Amino acid sequence: MLQVLADTDQPQSTDDLAVLLGLHRSVVYRLVRTLEDRRLVERNAAGRFIPGLGLAALARSVRTPLRSAAAPVLAAIADDLQMTAFLVVRDGDEAVTIDSVEPRGSTVHVASRPGTRHAIERGAPGVALLARERPRGG
Repeated sequence: MLQVLADTDQPQSTDDLAVLLGLHRSVVYRLVRTLEDRRLVERNAAGRFIPGLGLAALARSVRTPLRSAAAPVLAAIADDLQMTAFLVVRDGDEAVTIDSVEPRGSTVHVASRPGTRHAIERGAPGVALLARERPRGG
C-alpha cells in the first residue's frame, strides 16, 4: 500500500486502493487505519490518503552509517562539479538512490528522490555499479 501511494503521486481513496491492490475494501480499510495510526499514511482535506510524515523517520534510519560517511563527499562533489551527486546502492537487479545532493548556488540541476529505483543496467549509477563487478580484461 505504501508503494502504491508513493508511485501514484495522487491522493487515493479506500476504494481506489482496494482496486489498485486487488483487495477487498474492508481489508484495505483495516490496513490503512493501522498505517494511519503509525503516521505512515495521512488523510488530506478531501479524506484521501497520502504518504505520511512517519515515513521520513523510517527513511532516516536506512543505511545510516553509509549515508553519514558519504554526505560530506557528496556535498563536495556536487559543489566542485556543479552537478547533483547521488549515492546509489544495488538491490538485486535494481539500482536504488539512497541520497542525493544538489550543488549549492546552482539554478539548474537534476534531482533524484531517495528510494528511486531503476533496472541496474539502465542509467549511469547502475552501470557504474556493474562496472565494479565485471572482471577487467588484460
